[in-house]
Amino acid sequence: MDESLSDAVKYISDTLKAEPEIDMLKLIEEVSQKFDLNPMQEEFLTGKYILKR
Repeated sequence: MDESLSDAVKYISDTLKAEPEIDMLKLIEEVSQKFDLNPMQEEFLTGKYILKR
């Protein structure tokens, strides 16, 4: 896992602790822009947090 993706996962984890009811799709979109993730990385996050793969 590259550094930007690791940072994104940590950011999502921290955000979920503070705001458990947050809209995950919006959060993933925000994180993808914030950490300049590519489409494959965004798809990974969607699978991990929304589809629970």
